[in-house]
Amino acid sequence: MQAASNPVRGGTIPMLGIKKRANVERTVAKDALKFAFVVWLVVRIVLSGWGAVIMAVAPAGSHEHVLRDYPDVTLPNHDLYGYTVGVWNIYDTRHYITIAEQGYEADPDWLPAFFPGYPLMIKALSPLFLGDSLLAALIIANLCAIIFFWYLYRLVEPEYGEAIAKRAVLLSAIFPASFFLFMGYTEAPLLAFSVAALYYAKEQKWWLAGVLAGGAALIKQPGIFLVAPLAYIYWRQLSANREEWPLRRKLDWFWILLGPIAALSYSLYRQLYIPASAVDTGGLLWFNQSTAAGSQSLTFPGLPLFNAISVVRSDNPLLPYNLMDIGFTLLMVAALIGVVRKVRSAPYLIFSLMVGLVNLSVYMWTYEYRPEANMPRRMLIIFPVFIFFALALANRRAYRLVTYISSALFLCLSGLFINWIFVS
Repeated sequence: MQAASNPVRGGTIPMLGIKKRANVERTVAKDALKFAFVVWLVVRIVLSGWGAVIMAVAPAGSHEHVLRDYPDVTLPNHDLYGYTVGVWNIYDTRHYITIAEQGYEADPDWLPAFFPGYPLMIKALSPLFLGDSLLAALIIANLCAIIFFWYLYRLVEPEYGEAIAKRAVLLSAIFPASFFLFMGYTEAPLLAFSVAALYYAKEQKWWLAGVLAGGAALIKQPGIFLVAPLAYIYWRQLSANREEWPLRRKLDWFWILLGPIAALSYSLYRQLYIPASAVDTGGLLWFNQSTAAGSQSLTFPGLPLFNAISVVRSDNPLLPYNLMDIGFTLLMVAALIGVVRKVRSAPYLIFSLMVGLVNLSVYMWTYEYRPEANMPRRMLIIFPVFIFFALALANRRAYRLVTYISSALFLCLSGLFINWIFVS
């Protein structure tokens, strides 16, 4: 009876006529935007209030290591701007702003590890905010967070239904490392571009999917992996429409190449325009271990986890953080298995396994006692895991329990990070 009154929900959209399908998709897009905005707004308000509290109560002595280890940092003033904007100028955010304002030449030994996509967005929009690059960075990231939630909903709803779509969005917003989506970091732009690219590929709007994939590849390294799921989607569409498609449609595969072209362009820029002393020409295309900021290299999958377990000792000064990285690694592996078993979507599976395999292979060679640093943030990029979580948590009690635990960890990790304790 429910399917008859509302036939669009849960995977029946492709079965409708073109006119009905267009009406349905407009309705879904409108509902998705409302839900995405509400989720973003609630989390944003909570995180902003939490950041102000942390800043207000943190003792001055807790920042001695910041002033010692990062002499370029200017801690925010205890005024309105400081509590609302300045508090978020943490760790890598200031590097993106430096690139936007001064270019890579400001520090060619360090800054080239950061891809140019996000700094270019900051540079383009900062004039709208009277040259305030930090404010521009925050607004861009938060707008991208809304877009990510919006398109994640629109990807999930036709295949799995409205309830699963809402759960996936909510779980992605309160994941313990999801506070990065609301800060001046690349995770929100990368996820927004990636999910939107897959959505428009499924809609056969390949020029738009290709442009978005190219943008993702310029924002952060994992963006280049979109080429594989996009190629799979195109192959399936071509196989089903080979006789009907004109030559122009059959050449849409070209748009898929924009991702690798974008990544290659940045690699060439590094080699040609950044001093040779700063860049090792033997460095990998998108992992930048050749720069001081990269501090990482690829090794055999699982070896960083083994090394992390080997330093679980009482004399490890970073033991709590190392244990946290190990925990997120094991959670990621379990979630990837869940994506294989429950999500059963080839594009999502391809993307998840490729990014997951690289995550298991990244070795932070400058962190002796924490060789898997950044694992919570790297897991955040694998958005199909949130579809799996939504499908797996069908039991209402289990769903509530997970949301409570995840929200508590969200506040715990974000509070530490706001106070300049590097959790990821």
